[in-house]
Amino acid sequence: MPTAYKVTQHVIRLGDRKGETVYSVAPVCYGTLTIDDVARQIATESTASPGDVKNVLDRYAYYVAENIKKGYAVELLGFGKLFLRFINRPGVSDAKDASASLVKALVPGFRPSFTMVNNSRIYDLIPDKISLVKYGATGTTSGSDSTEDPDGTDDGEDSDGGGQSGAPL
Repeated sequence: MPTAYKVTQHVIRLGDRKGETVYSVAPVCYGTLTIDDVARQIATESTASPGDVKNVLDRYAYYVAENIKKGYAVELLGFGKLFLRFINRPGVSDAKDASASLVKALVPGFRPSFTMVNNSRIYDLIPDKISLVKYGATGTTSGSDSTEDPDGTDDGEDSDGGGQSGAPL
């Protein structure tokens, strides 16, 4: 199935091109699968019930968080590694002044797993071949060709995004 994209527009706010309207593309998200949705999908291909799968996923999420709190990074099979990151205040000139007070916030970090091929990263989460199709083009059921969403994110409210395949990547 092709991956759909939408055209986004925003106004440049800094630099030589300040005030200029520019266009880019961003992926279209068709919604978010809930843990119940995922549990049902996994259960259809296993001997476990959706409830059993949900319990395992719940415990998995719990222990990932617990181990990150303990200072471990956690490798997620085929996805990547979760770890704890610091958002720091500006550095200090003397090592003796460096302390936990430099930490403004703790945030989760994620590094997707990949394989190096010819000095290029091949990410495990991305299929080998993806074709792109413009959302709202011939064959799609709804959607707009442009938006004023400056960060290119999508709120997941879009519907069906089938359509014509573009060139494979």
